Amino acid sequence: MKIYKYIIVLSFLCLWLNSFIPPNVLYMLGLFSILSFGILHGANDIVIISKSFKVFKDSNIYKLIIFYLTFVSLFAIFFVFFPDFALLIFILISAYHFGEQHWEKILKSSSNYLKIPYYLIYGSVIFCLIFYFHQERVETIINNICGYFVNLDFLKYVLGVLIFLIVAFSVYFNRTNRLFRLQLTEQLLYILVLAIIFRTTDLIWSFAIYFVLWHSIPSLNDQLKYIYGDSTKKSILIYLKQSVLYWLISIIGLFAFYWFLKDTKIFEALLFSFIAAITFPHVLVISKMFRNHKN
Repeated sequence: MKIYKYIIVLSFLCLWLNSFIPPNVLYMLGLFSILSFGILHGANDIVIISKSFKVFKDSNIYKLIIFYLTFVSLFAIFFVFFPDFALLIFILISAYHFGEQHWEKILKSSSNYLKIPYYLIYGSVIFCLIFYFHQERVETIINNICGYFVNLDFLKYVLGVLIFLIVAFSVYFNRTNRLFRLQLTEQLLYILVLAIIFRTTDLIWSFAIYFVLWHSIPSLNDQLKYIYGDSTKKSILIYLKQSVLYWLISIIGLFAFYWFLKDTKIFEALLFSFIAAITFPHVLVISKMFRNHKN
């Protein structure tokens, strides 16, 4: 897990930036990071679909794009009509996705019946820590999405239960999985570092640090190895070439979206709604990638 040594260094660099960059500039930097690297790490989902799913192997690329965009649009519509239910689904799916990305290499030999709930629990701890340290801001965003106020005081109890479950699962994996046992101390350090980051930085900057450094970069690394066989300068350039058009269109559209809605109360709510819409198909694609790579 050499990549995480660089991520730790970059994370503390971001903490250092947090100490002297004005909040409004840091907010914009966080948004740019989320919308650039966040979208980039999902920009080649179409390529992964064509490689992972037999039914799409010989499909025209435009058919794949239409299929993917239809999937995104359906979830976006679902978010409009059932925002509270869709928000809950988004959080749970994203929690699983975060946990899977972080733990799949370590737990690939363990039973699905145990590692799948562990992925969900681990990702839920990440979300709970972010929400707990930015409770008022998150309550406002939920209010803007759902149309009613949700008091998040219960998060400390949920976090306590999740930590208990993490410990229980960790005791089992520590006995049955040698790689997990070797990684345990290091992984505990990562959780501590993330808690410090979430506690000392703004909501958007906290999410940007985790989403870009701790999730998107490792995900890009895994995607490069799956699609091209290795993570090299050549494969990175090919990846960027294949995804740059989709990425540029998304970035231009999203910044136009920001320009017109930046002064409204619902901007952050719409931002997270958009992220939710593109997350759902991406999670399915990456899960399939991991299964195929394991086989």
